[in-house]
Amino acid sequence: MNSVTFTKDLIRVQDELLLFAYKLTSNQEEANDLLQETSLKALDNEDKYMPDTNFKGWIYTIMRNIFINNY
Repeated sequence: MNSVTFTKDLIRVQDELLLFAYKLTSNQEEANDLLQETSLKALDNEDKYMPDTNFKGWIYTIMRNIFINNY
C-alpha cells in the first residue's frame, strides 16, 4: 500500500473513529485528542501495516490500545 492510499483510508475512517473515541471517553474534547493521537500513531507506523489486512480493524485496535494505556 502506498502512502497516498494509506492516507486516504485514514481520512475515510475519521468520522467513525471519532464516534468510537466518544464512546470510549464520553467527552468530546478527550475524543478529539484520542482521534488525533490515533491518527498520528497510525501515520508513524504506516510501514507496519500489511496491505492485505483489515485497515479499519487495525486502526480501531490502535485507538483502543491508546485509550487503555492513557485513560
